[in-house]
Amino acid sequence: MNGTNLRSVAGSALALAILFAPADAAAQQRPSITDRDQTVTVSAVGRVTREPDQAQVTLAVETSAATADAAAEENASRMQRLVSALRRLGLGEDQIKTTSYQLIPEYDHSPEAPRRPPEERIIGYRAINMVRVTVDEIGRVGEVIDAAIAAGANRVHGVHFTLRDPTEVRREALREAVTEAQKEAETIATALGRRLGPVLAVTTAGGFDRPVYAFQADVAMARAVAATPIEPGTLDVTANVTVVFRLDPQQ
Repeated sequence: MNGTNLRSVAGSALALAILFAPADAAAQQRPSITDRDQTVTVSAVGRVTREPDQAQVTLAVETSAATADAAAEENASRMQRLVSALRRLGLGEDQIKTTSYQLIPEYDHSPEAPRRPPEERIIGYRAINMVRVTVDEIGRVGEVIDAAIAAGANRVHGVHFTLRDPTEVRREALREAVTEAQKEAETIATALGRRLGPVLAVTTAGGFDRPVYAFQADVAMARAVAATPIEPGTLDVTANVTVVFRLDPQQ
């Protein structure tokens, strides 16, 4: 038999071998079910309630004058009085921080004023100096606000309550969230007739649900009020987890 016929016979034999391969060999070549196909993903929230032990009060001094220098000078003078008053309450330098400063021209917007920008007329300047005051004694927040207004602050932008060290509280919320995620995943696995396997992935998020008091007061209003009452309420510290579990066959 020549070489050509030998190659033809060999090719036919290979084709027949593939055609009549055992069924179990073909099954072994099928893609196996991946972990992704055998998982359950659950999300849960842990929530821990605590009373705040720190407050951040945002105050501002706003002044207006015909010139930029005059507006800035008056603002600086009133801000110095404000800071001095806060220091007399026992607040340290690290508790009084400037958060913004603006010096803004004011334009003539009367009906008879020119409307085109190149012809707008500046009629004065406004200076705004904003500070954030950190108060470690919640019961003194009203006292701080009253002292600040009496010393020259004419804008109170809000009070934010928080925790000085939220680390352990957040960990407690995380533990609660993970426990809840485990319970939900076990319920799903049992309903599917499966057994809950190991954790494959976890993602987290969370933060504060802070009570915020936002209000503004002017000097005349503040002087008419004996004291500013502040009730902080409570804080909810939350943690969100998303956990991916493997589902194993029921044994």
